[in-house]
Amino acid sequence: MELQSEGHCIFCNEYFSQKDIGKHLATHLKIKEKEDKGKKTNGFNHIVVEADVMFLQLLVRSTCEMEEIDNFLRDIWLECCGHDSGFHIKRGEEIEMDDIVGNVLTPKTKVSHDYDYGTTTRTFIKSVKVYDLDFDDDDIVLLSRNEPLKIMCSVCNKKAATVLCSVCLWEGDSYFCNTCAKKHAKTCEDFDDYASMDVVNSPRMGECGYEGGSFDKERDGVYKERKK
Repeated sequence: MELQSEGHCIFCNEYFSQKDIGKHLATHLKIKEKEDKGKKTNGFNHIVVEADVMFLQLLVRSTCEMEEIDNFLRDIWLECCGHDSGFHIKRGEEIEMDDIVGNVLTPKTKVSHDYDYGTTTRTFIKSVKVYDLDFDDDDIVLLSRNEPLKIMCSVCNKKAATVLCSVCLWEGDSYFCNTCAKKHAKTCEDFDDYASMDVVNSPRMGECGYEGGSFDKERDGVYKERKK
């Protein structure tokens, strides 16, 4: 089954699909910009970070350096072993970490970000619009993030997968609930040794030594059916 994602809005806590969440957030940001008029505001870039069905909707202070976005992506999605990373635009042109966000991410600009040039995790960043807002001292605001994907156990298909086998990841049945993981360990000699890895809400899942993000832990776990 094809995976689909949704995220909840920081302003109203309603849930929207990956396709619709950006437009919904824009309505709130326009209202907030009007409400903040006359206050001590700063320019914030509304950006979208995507890796297939996983996404982040962020506000980034326009005067920040690109390194702050890099650090944020490491903390929430990527950091495992201190690998190198970088931003690129157009035909591989590299963006410096000390370049200013507002100068690089002009509206409709698209940028790629690579983490780890061995086992690379690539994400894509799109700048949507710049708003004048009052967000105290926050440099980056997490507006929305995809909820844990509905990844079910490859064997029983009855329970959400909690672990994966990095050795079997490209061979078919590789996601397991706790019960089926115990059975898999009896047939895969590498599973208990090093190949068992947690299912986490990140495009870095299953790569290198990645174990999950350092914050927003409540949305970095396994799929749970949401109460309507």
